[in-house]
Amino acid sequence: MKVLDKSNLVFYLVLISLVCFLVFIDFSFVNDFIFYIVFFNIITDVIFKFLIEKFDKSLVVLKTILSTFFRLFFSIIFILFFHFYGIENLLNFILNFLIVYLLFIIFEITILLLNLHHIK
Repeated sequence: MKVLDKSNLVFYLVLISLVCFLVFIDFSFVNDFIFYIVFFNIITDVIFKFLIEKFDKSLVVLKTILSTFFRLFFSIIFILFFHFYGIENLLNFILNFLIVYLLFIIFEITILLLNLHHIK
């Protein structure tokens, strides 16, 4: 698994273009900090994929699950930072964050399942 596959880059570009479209249309459910949310998730995704690739190839599934838990931990810290920062609509921010977070987790799980098919 490469850190920046074509599928990863396409996913990142589609997500960024979707966010730009939603901000351009000016929907009320899109938080003002949506770009921070998306870029935080992209950065954590790239870092954890790099760390998984850098270490030994054995136990890839376990490492992916551990990276998911660490990503959840860092995501909670990210949300708490913005909570203490004094964001206006915290519920809207958290819902926007969870939607983007779940998109990344679903994408990661599908890539993991596709890689497991090739291992058999």
